[in-house]
Amino acid sequence: MKLNRNDLCWCGSQQKYKKCHLQFDEKLEQLKQQGKIIPLHQMIKNNEQIEGIKQAAIINSGLLDYIEKNIKAGMSTEEIDIMAKEFTAKYNAVCADYQYCGYPKHICVSINDVVCHGIPNENEIIQ
Repeated sequence: MKLNRNDLCWCGSQQKYKKCHLQFDEKLEQLKQQGKIIPLHQMIKNNEQIEGIKQAAIINSGLLDYIEKNIKAGMSTEEIDIMAKEFTAKYNAVCADYQYCGYPKHICVSINDVVCHGIPNENEIIQ
């Protein structure tokens, strides 16, 4: 869709296109003319979305550090899932896996040479 300079910007900023993303889109068009692959507008994030991604990365890194410090032999994969659930809840976050296409757990856990992602449960014990 070709926007007029005075239209509202495609990014949802409520700013006019000419003040928001016109120069950016012109640069993308130059790169496209050079044969570069250009992302769709849906892939381009605004500042608020970028900040959300940064916060998610901080929480995710913290979760991995937390599990690394607290995981031990004899734990079930269910206990690891509970650690993930409690940690993310403390930061008002939700694991991406939880309820994705009906997935019932907060993380995927596979032991040893299991090729696919395992669903945490009480019977899978780590050693």
